[in-house]
Amino acid sequence: MPAEIQQPLAVLFTLPDDVTHDGILHDLPNQRLAADLAAGLVAATHPHGPIRTRSVARQYMTTMRRMARDLDAQGFTGGLAALTTAMLVQYWLTCDYHRERRIRVVLNAFQEAVGGLDPGICHHLAGRRINKAEKSRPNQPYSDTEWQRLGAACTEQITAAHRAHRQALEAAARGADPSVHGAAFENLAWLWLSAGPTAARAVCERLDTVHAGLDRALISAVERALFPVTDTAFAYLTLFAMRTGIVPDGIDGLRLDDITRTSANTVLLSYRKGRTGGEALNLHRDAVRLLDRWLAYSAPLREHAGGLAGDLWIHLGRDGGGRAAEPGKIFAKPRTQSRRRAWMESSGVLSDDGQPLAVHGGRVRATHHHRRDRTAWTGRTTIDPNHSARVEGDHYLSSHTPAQLDALEGVIEQAQDDVRRKAAPPIVVSSEDAAAFTAAFPRLVEDAGLDAKTVQALLSGEQDVFVAACASPLNSPHAPAGTLCPARPWVCLLCPLAAFAPRHLPNLLLLKEYFSQQARGMTTAQFVRIFGPYAARLDEDILPRFGPAAIDAATRQRVGAVSDLPLHLEERPL
Repeated sequence: MPAEIQQPLAVLFTLPDDVTHDGILHDLPNQRLAADLAAGLVAATHPHGPIRTRSVARQYMTTMRRMARDLDAQGFTGGLAALTTAMLVQYWLTCDYHRERRIRVVLNAFQEAVGGLDPGICHHLAGRRINKAEKSRPNQPYSDTEWQRLGAACTEQITAAHRAHRQALEAAARGADPSVHGAAFENLAWLWLSAGPTAARAVCERLDTVHAGLDRALISAVERALFPVTDTAFAYLTLFAMRTGIVPDGIDGLRLDDITRTSANTVLLSYRKGRTGGEALNLHRDAVRLLDRWLAYSAPLREHAGGLAGDLWIHLGRDGGGRAAEPGKIFAKPRTQSRRRAWMESSGVLSDDGQPLAVHGGRVRATHHHRRDRTAWTGRTTIDPNHSARVEGDHYLSSHTPAQLDALEGVIEQAQDDVRRKAAPPIVVSSEDAAAFTAAFPRLVEDAGLDAKTVQALLSGEQDVFVAACASPLNSPHAPAGTLCPARPWVCLLCPLAAFAPRHLPNLLLLKEYFSQQARGMTTAQFVRIFGPYAARLDEDILPRFGPAAIDAATRQRVGAVSDLPLHLEERPL
């Protein structure tokens, strides 16, 4: 029976691995609604629904109890059949994504098991959720110091358990039947090793009735020494996760059948990843040694484990909720929320902020992969951490002369200047006032080294080069200093020394027509590669700055043709 309703009103969840959880509902104000929610919770429990662990059952109980109290505060006194669509949607708007999801699961389960919900609610249950899930954040890796402290704590506990286990086996080899030779440590160890924890406890019960005062602490010490208990199994599992990086659900569900020996020192481990299915991993040597040590440590208990003998992480201890279990009972999953908290408190491992370190399977996996990636690449870009990248590039990757290094640096500087030049906006002037020009374009005046006389010559047209006025024709970025610029007319469109005035509009329009003719005679890829940046600069940055009136006037005044452009023979349109 996955779950059942009890009186006074409560839900008893019976979950996998013999885990149980009691959900109390009899203290809620609206008992009619509480009874319907209980029926929905029962119908949503594994194997029929997603409630399959104690933590999930707690979350669903908290959500349902809050829903019952909130609806009662709004004056709702009926059951789920009396709940209207408007009231439910209004309540969903106050929920987050996860509360709405749980309510939908319970209502769907109630409708399938009992029925009677409002048709509008059923329509909403079949549709999309109202609230969106918040974007999850990836698990943050542990710091190096936290990782070392966690590994050291696990190793210390495993070492202590292994030492006690070896001593207990030696004692059991010297022991005999305690009913004949007395309840000494070695005799109890012999009994537990030969009969198993359950049968041995039954024998001790009989001995206790004959020999009153049997030391219970001694029995507990024998069990902890001979067989894995929850804390030790959890330490083994955590250290195994640290050395393999396998997903938590994959490690928790491991069985002996998943272990394939490929040699004496190598293991191929198969496991199931919940989101993707079956996967396999070749274990590192450290993980193989740890696995072998666990198998040897748990072998005495495995002989008496019955149906759980095939599970990897068998151990003695408490149930999943931390409550006392039947004496000598064997469990297969040492990692639950309560056991993590108990181990965290007993181990004394602290985080960097001084608080108890929370052991989270997802963070363990994230840290394993983070450290593995850093092992392959340390984060440095140099061979020797004491060298700079420039020193190693000069010493190990090449043997340039000082002159060659200067030339390389010059090429880099020219490339950077070219990028900056192309990103600068065009210079468009509307007057011939030298003072106004100097104030409006200080960068051009500074870069070209212009004085007042040169600025006036630029504005008056004395330095025009067909489609623009050039601030310094003998200091062009397209030719050596002191040489007249040889650039083609359209190159001026992206030149930082070019200034465009209204008198240049007729020639700019001729250049635009030339671009149109070239576009008709070329493929798109060819045109974009040769003229694309210049045509975009002309159409998007230069011409719009003059305004429609100036462009119309220049169009009417234009008397030349494309053939008047200063073109080479091969550049003329056909």
